[in-house]
Amino acid sequence: MKVLLINGSPRANGCTYTGLCIIKEQLAKNGVDSEIFQVGGKPIAGCTACMSCRTTTPFFSGF
Repeated sequence: MKVLLINGSPRANGCTYTGLCIIKEQLAKNGVDSEIFQVGGKPIAGCTACMSCRTTTPFFSGF
């Protein structure tokens, strides 16, 4: 099993990151692989209804 730890803080090495590192260490002690993924400060937007997913994903290819 692998756990994805998501850091949503805009400060890549701030308190949230420190907390995630502690969790990552504890997971490793129990044999669980994990990775910290930094998303804070990156432009993330919701669906814009462009419909491009109909041609790029197998879930909607039948439409």
